Amino acid sequence: MTVFLIIVGGLAVLFFLFVLVNSFAGCYLRRDGPPLEKLDLSKTHYAKYKDDLLKAITEVKSLPYEPVRITAKDGAVLAARYFDFGNKKTVIALHGYRAIPYNNIHAGFLGMKDLGYNVLLVSQRCHFESGGHAITFGVKEKDDLIRWIEYLENRFPENEIALYGISMGCATICLAADKLKEHPAVKLLVLESGYRVAYEAMLAGGKSFGVLKYLIGFCCRLSGRTLLHVKLKEDVMDEKLSQCTVPAFFIHGSEDANVTPDNSYKNFDAIASAKKELFIAEGAGHAEAFLAERPEITKRLKAFLESIGDNSIKLRKEEG
Repeated sequence: MTVFLIIVGGLAVLFFLFVLVNSFAGCYLRRDGPPLEKLDLSKTHYAKYKDDLLKAITEVKSLPYEPVRITAKDGAVLAARYFDFGNKKTVIALHGYRAIPYNNIHAGFLGMKDLGYNVLLVSQRCHFESGGHAITFGVKEKDDLIRWIEYLENRFPENEIALYGISMGCATICLAADKLKEHPAVKLLVLESGYRVAYEAMLAGGKSFGVLKYLIGFCCRLSGRTLLHVKLKEDVMDEKLSQCTVPAFFIHGSEDANVTPDNSYKNFDAIASAKKELFIAEGAGHAEAFLAERPEITKRLKAFLESIGDNSIKLRKEEG
C-alpha cells in the first residue's frame, strides 16, 4: 500500500508539474495568432462582419508608414509603425492578447484617422515585430506604453496624444492610468473591450480546458506570480483608474462572452475623469464593437472631443 501511495503521489506531482510548465508556456510565451485575412472567417466569431473586417484590414495595410524602434526599461526592443497623415495629434494604438496589430486595430484605426489623428500602431512586447521574453498582461506593457508616450513627446513636443487600446491593449492603458498625470500631452483615452481582472477574462476564454480549467488557471497564476511578478487575479484596474482624470471614451460589445460588458461598466465607474462616456455596441462580440458600429462610434467620439474642447475635428465624410 505504501509503495502504491508513493507511486500515485509521484504521478500526481509529475502531472502537476506538467500542467504548470505547459500553463506557463500557454499563457505567457509568444504565439501570435494567424493573419485574419488568411482564415476562413465564416467559421469564426467574425463571420457576420467578415466583409467589413477584410476591407478595413486591406485599407490599413495599404497605407504608407515609417517603422519605429525604441528600447524598453528591461532592454527589449519595441516596434511600431507610424502613419503620418499630416495632423497635429497622434493616437497610440494598442492591440490585444496574441494578436497581430492589424487583427485588432483596423476599423478603430480608420475611425481615429477620420477624426484627425496620425496613428502610432504599436506591437506590444512579445508580439509581432517587438521583442520581449513574455506577455505580462499589462505589468511590463504599461511601462512600454509610457516609453511610447515619451517618444512622441520628444519627437513632436507641440502635438496632442490619444491612447486607443482594445482588450489587453485597453488593460495596458488602464494599468498605466495613474502615470498619465505626468504626461499632460495625453488628452484622450479610447478604451474598447477592456477587462477589469485578467484572470477572469482568461477563465472565460478557457472553455476548451474543460474540467482542468481551474487547475490551469491556478498554474497560470502561480507561475506568473513566481517568474514574472504578474498577479492575474489581484491586478485590478480600480486603483490606477481612480487616479486618472484624462477624458475617457469606453466601448464594448453587448454580446462579448470573453470580456463581458460589466468590465467596462466597472472601469467606467472607477475612472476619476469628469469627462467620460460609455457606448455599448448591440450585437457585437469581443473586439468587434468598433467594427460593428464604426460610423456611430466615430460620430459620438467627434461629439465627445468637441465637448472637451477639441474643435479641430472635421470628419472626412463631411468634407467637401
